[in-house]
This record gives sequence, structure tokens and C-alpha cells, in this order.
Amino acid sequence: MFHNGREMPHVEVWVVQLDLAGGWLPPTPDETERAERLVSAPLRQRYLRSHAALRAILRTYTGAQLDFAISEHGKPYLPADPELKFNLSHSHEVALVAVARHIEVGVDVEWLRPLAECLALAERFFPPGEAAALAEVPPGAREGEFFRRWTRIEAMLKARGIGLYGAGAEMDGEWTVAPVDVGPEYVASVAAPSSGMTVRTHRFGRFGGTAGGGPVAGPTRSLPKA
Repeated sequence: MFHNGREMPHVEVWVVQLDLAGGWLPPTPDETERAERLVSAPLRQRYLRSHAALRAILRTYTGAQLDFAISEHGKPYLPADPELKFNLSHSHEVALVAVARHIEVGVDVEWLRPLAECLALAERFFPPGEAAALAEVPPGAREGEFFRRWTRIEAMLKARGIGLYGAGAEMDGEWTVAPVDVGPEYVASVAAPSSGMTVRTHRFGRFGGTAGGGPVAGPTRSLPKA
């Protein structure tokens, strides 16, 4: 797979800081319509910026028209370049965009926050073995462990294209599932249904600066594979 003329690893993940000012692509009419359904201005802004980043990033991987279609369970794809696989997740002030070619990919990021009902949620949405393992975690560490496990499971479900429609099911087959480091206030994971794949991270725009704007490759590193 090639990106901007260079061969890229099997999966690339872009980390997007949504509170950066300026330089965002204008929204499409469909994005504007969907954002208007959200209940607060911060949620609308984060939605629009995460989707602007998605379009800016995908432009560097394909010359195809970015006219999105939606699969049966809601996962977007590009009919004009169906072999380019991608996935978007955003939580609070961070978004992640995962990109691969010829293999599906899923990504999930969660802002760490108090979650007293984490055991009940795990019993509802986790595979039985994952829920049982979480119940064995000491209470002081349980919420953080819940989010770590949630992002792994959700990334796998999104790679399958089923999202929470598949909640509670075991994910059979060979997988690469890797954590993505986006800072101490978040946990995140990326998943692809193939073993031994390489994952690299990039920074979108300039972290800590005043401009967001476009995909700028920062330091990259290999992530451990599950």
C-alpha cells in the first residue's frame, strides 16, 4: 500500500486533536445535516472536525471521489475505491482515523471518565469471558480496565462492520489488535482481522500549535501486536 508515493505499513492510524483552531475543511451538506441533530455546540464542532480530518486524510491515499456509502450496519466505505478501508472514532477532544488497503480495519478511542456501571455494561456488551475477567479486577483499577477492554472489543466489531450489533459475540479468527497511545486521558485500540500486521501512528496537523489543517506525518513508531 502506498501513501503519498511511499510504501506504507499495513495499517496506519492518524491521531487528530479536535480542539486545534483553524484550517479545517468546510463541512459537506450531509455532515452539516447530521451535526445539527447533536444536542450541543461542542458535540457538533467535534463531529464536523473529525469528519473534516477524515476527508483530508483520505485525500492523501486516493484520488477517487470521496462520495461515501453506508454498509448494512452503518460502516462508511468509498464505492469509487472499495479496496481502501478506513474507520473513524472520536471521544471528547481526540479523534482517530485508521486506514488500510484490502483488509478491513476498526478503531476506537475513549476518554477516561468515572463509570460506576462498568460491570453492568460489560455483562451486557462484552463476550462472557471478558466480562468475567473484568469482574476479577480490583475496584480501584476496574474503570480503566473496562475502557481498555471496551476499545479492543469495539475496534474488532467495527473491523467486522457490525459495531454494537455484534455485542457479546466472540471474535473468532486471527487478529492484530494494538493499543494506540493518545495520552494519559484516553485509551484506544486498532484492530484488523489478520495476524502479524504492522501498525504505525501519525499526527494530524500540529499538536500543541494553533493550526489543525492537514495530515502532517509526525514521529512514527511500531505498536505491539496482540
